[in-house]
Amino acid sequence: MSAVEFIDLSSEILEDARGFSCYPLRGRAADPKGLPAAFHLVSIAPGQVRGNHLHPGRQEWLYPFHGTGRFIWEDTAGQRRERLISGHRLLIRIPPGVAHALQNPGPEPLYLLAWREGEGEPPGEVQETVPYLLG
Repeated sequence: MSAVEFIDLSSEILEDARGFSCYPLRGRAADPKGLPAAFHLVSIAPGQVRGNHLHPGRQEWLYPFHGTGRFIWEDTAGQRRERLISGHRLLIRIPPGVAHALQNPGPEPLYLLAWREGEGEPPGEVQETVPYLLG
């Protein structure tokens, strides 16, 4: 019988003034083919913005589970759009090539799970995340 394992992720958490991101399953999943490699946990501090990018060959999924945020994206006509998101009953699917950002208007941290998937180009042949300033 296996013992319960407690894994210290402190050295793997990437943190700055905006909040943090962490890939808790990278290198740990028993069946990595069954999980998106880009699965990660994100926090956004009050008043901060994360994102401001697009993924040319991958769709991205966001599952906000705590706090309130303003999701900002550019639609297919090139128009900037916004939607207030709150709570834990919403899943956001972002198609490949759609520029997006997430802003936390505060007053508490916003937490979400994020992952990317899709065929796209083989790794190294196309940049997976391309900066694109929205907000």
